[in-house]
Amino acid sequence: MSNSRTVFSPKMFLSFLLVLALAISSGTAAFAASTAAAATTQVVIKLKLGSGQMTVDGVAATVQPPFQQKGVTFIPLSVLTKGIGAQLQLTDNKKMTLTHSASLKVVMATGSKTAYVNGVQKALPAAPVAVKGVMMVPLRAAELLGAKVAFTASTKEIVIKGTRAAAGGGKGTIDTDAGKSKIGDSYFKWSMNYPTGLAQNYQTGTGDFISFQDVKKNYYLSISVEEAKEVLTAKEQREYLEGYIDDETVLNVKEITLPSGKFQTMVTKSSDGFYYEYRAIQANDRFYILMFGKSAKAASELTANKPLLDSFAPQFDAKNAALKDLSKVKDGVVTYKDADYGLTIQLPPEWEEGYEDGISYYNGDDSITFDITSLKAGDTLDAWVKRQIGAVDNRLTDKYKEPAVVSDIIWNGIPAKLVKFSLTQDGTTWVDHYEIFAVKGAYKYDTGYTYERDGGSNQADILDMLQKSMKVDFAKVEKTFGQVPDADDDIDQNNTVTKTSKKFGYSITVPEDWTQAGMDMERDTVTFDDAGFNFVIVMEKGPTMQGYPEMMEKAYTSSGIWKVDSRTDETFAGEKAVKMTLTPIVTSNTGGKITAYLIEKNGGIYLIQAAMSDASATEFNLKRIEEAFKSFKFND
Repeated sequence: MSNSRTVFSPKMFLSFLLVLALAISSGTAAFAASTAAAATTQVVIKLKLGSGQMTVDGVAATVQPPFQQKGVTFIPLSVLTKGIGAQLQLTDNKKMTLTHSASLKVVMATGSKTAYVNGVQKALPAAPVAVKGVMMVPLRAAELLGAKVAFTASTKEIVIKGTRAAAGGGKGTIDTDAGKSKIGDSYFKWSMNYPTGLAQNYQTGTGDFISFQDVKKNYYLSISVEEAKEVLTAKEQREYLEGYIDDETVLNVKEITLPSGKFQTMVTKSSDGFYYEYRAIQANDRFYILMFGKSAKAASELTANKPLLDSFAPQFDAKNAALKDLSKVKDGVVTYKDADYGLTIQLPPEWEEGYEDGISYYNGDDSITFDITSLKAGDTLDAWVKRQIGAVDNRLTDKYKEPAVVSDIIWNGIPAKLVKFSLTQDGTTWVDHYEIFAVKGAYKYDTGYTYERDGGSNQADILDMLQKSMKVDFAKVEKTFGQVPDADDDIDQNNTVTKTSKKFGYSITVPEDWTQAGMDMERDTVTFDDAGFNFVIVMEKGPTMQGYPEMMEKAYTSSGIWKVDSRTDETFAGEKAVKMTLTPIVTSNTGGKITAYLIEKNGGIYLIQAAMSDASATEFNLKRIEEAFKSFKFND
């Protein structure tokens, strides 16, 4: 449940994990379709790609425009909640539970292509995403709610026909404390008058972005806070503010002076009938962006909300009993919770929650991951840890790693192993990766913490938090999860598989873990990957060997990175071949080697090539590559 870049983590080869955060930076759409019909009422919803207009049973409404990305059509989540009437429960700003009836519940999450219909796993063509603060989901999600969908490419029209539930999804209100007339954030130091009639509908994990809407979605308010220690001029502040404007016409730009300071302001109009007023001010080493939107006929209607906007100030008075604190930072930490995993973890506010599958948190290039998988019969904690250490030893040479350090600890009240892995790609920049391995009942618990050794992180504090403040409800896990296989448990590094290309007339036997589901051996280029190297087979119809090795040599060396160490005539797969080996021109700590064979056969040229970094040139990997070369044969 992690995503990778370049370096190693025992479960996968990781570098500093990327932060996948929802980019919520500008306006949202008004959506006013009625949902008062009974549960048995049929509904017909019509939308168009790129259009902010839609109809629900012929009644016009405005929405965030549907779009296509990589062949997948996305629609606003509100089509399912307000249009079809599914009730929405949003957990941790990423998990969406849609209840259509007592017998139909659909669960989706941002960053995940897996949905659950009444607990049964279903595949989505893409993960839900947030655009301008509006959740967009694949059109397939409507089908999961029992609707029929149709898309006409020529007109770009989307038609959704389904049964409308009794009620639409609601939002949580902020009006929970009697007597509160103001809201604010004690950590980010801002406050303003209570936005009467608006309900909080989104807040990031740290609270640096928060937004509100009314029930009919005719009004929108958001506050965004970004770090800005360098003093910005008025011009620079306006340019900064312009970055928040998307597909809107700017109607007015000016600076205003209020008791709380000088604000740069912009008034805009969007194509969906909304007028927006943006305000920005720099204070407290931060840049505050206030955005207010309103469905209106003219920009002048925004003036009615001037007292609310004028009340915003980059300050928080903790002694004001009428001020409700919306901050997620308490006692210097943010508490993250995940109900499915029974997980609670406290982290400094510099850390952010990830949005890909599984549980992850990021602070720049530093990362924390958490994973739960089933314990196979006969497996033990010690055996599991031994396999993970062995995976590192097999795939990284001694020069690029330090010996793993194993410690016995108590984690969540049970015995666990803390293992420190230290890795480098260039011999200079080292990455330390701590992993906590624990076994309880039927499940394995894997917590990883990765950071750059000289990156300035306070590693001791984070490790302490992972061991002391990280809590898992084991009973909840046992109730929530069934069988959750660990893919690593099924990997036998001695297993091989033979892959055949009928179109290009060859076969090759490679380690099973080099392959992946859906590999197409009938393509003219096939790539097998493992950590630190790849193995490629290319077939080009037409050319002959005459002049081809010279052309390839030029192609390799033209970058100025590689040089040809040798070029010899060989016999490969029973055929005459030209073998080339290449290494970097400029000696570096990273190093590397390319070994390539060129063969003329079947009316063209075959290239069989392996490229490997020095860090991965272990006996284990070299043997696997050599055996793969030897197994290649033509199917004459």
